[in-house]
Amino acid sequence: MKKNVKLFCACILFVSCSMSLLAVNPSNSTFCTSNGNEEFEIVYKSPIGTWDYTVADVPYEYSAGVMVITKDKEGYKVVVKVNYNTLTASEVKVNGNKVNFAVFIEGSKVQVSLQVEDDVIKGNANSMEGSFTLKGKRNKS
Repeated sequence: MKKNVKLFCACILFVSCSMSLLAVNPSNSTFCTSNGNEEFEIVYKSPIGTWDYTVADVPYEYSAGVMVITKDKEGYKVVVKVNYNTLTASEVKVNGNKVNFAVFIEGSKVQVSLQVEDDVIKGNANSMEGSFTLKGKRNKS
């Protein structure tokens, strides 16, 4: 009987301490009302990362490359590596899973509009020479 009383007191003490910790840091509680899956999907669908992409119906040297999307205190940045060149994008705008930016290729402005869906990115590159389909996959290495 004395063991049960000690066990009961230990349980009460544990629950009391846990409740005070929940009051201090409710985000780590199992009683929290936010859905952890929603937060995971927001991060998972983020455009931030390295993307291997291809563009259809363009000269071979511009048909594939790597795009790196980062974010810092100043905002989003896009760097495109294509045809042994590194191009820094301008006019970068990110709204949820949509990314828009401009790059200059051989002196001509190319407007790029992309959408991220899980580990796939797709969209269009528009230039004076027409509109071209761009698609790619997140590089996980």
